[in-house]
Amino acid sequence: MGANGITYTTAEFNTIITMLGCLCATVQLASGWYAAFKKKKIGMLKTNDILFRAHRAFGGFATTLYFLGLFAGLTGFIGALIFNIPPFEGGDPSFIIHVWPSFAVMIVIITKTYLSYFKKSSIYKKGKWLGIATFIAWAFTWISSAFSYYLRTLPSNPQHPPPTYLLPFELSWLQILMPFLIGLIIGYLIIRSANILEKKKATKTAK
Repeated sequence: MGANGITYTTAEFNTIITMLGCLCATVQLASGWYAAFKKKKIGMLKTNDILFRAHRAFGGFATTLYFLGLFAGLTGFIGALIFNIPPFEGGDPSFIIHVWPSFAVMIVIITKTYLSYFKKSSIYKKGKWLGIATFIAWAFTWISSAFSYYLRTLPSNPQHPPPTYLLPFELSWLQILMPFLIGLIIGYLIIRSANILEKKKATKTAK
């Protein structure tokens, strides 16, 4: 796919989608960590307007991106099983590491999504462990999919052409770190603003 001589593969596009989802999940984790562990008041995710909007928005982005990636992943998996397109590589180490555990990841993220939209009150009771589990699921999805993608761009295994928008293989370690680093920076800015808001509230209450 592409235009004006710039091409990219479906695999690279799906890898970018996964990276963006991990970035959003990292931001959501930062806001949740601040409320649940730093302040030990998970209810701040409802009472602090900055935390509420950030946690909800980035969580929504992460969920949307996950289901986009899930659709592509499942169609590819079914195509491999039925038509061997793409080739079914059940014995390949990157396939084993990335694909099979992804079903457990799917259970975690769908559970979190269901509770968030249909049983909102119960999610604050399970918020600490479920939030951490969701982030771990996202981190695993991104890291394993990035490894799987990059291994298939090597000259020894040229299933995909070299990346167009992602960093080259030599900098794949930096590419893998990027969503975590950028997510933490955004999360820090959100936490700082939320902390300022809490201090203003405390000052008004004291008066």
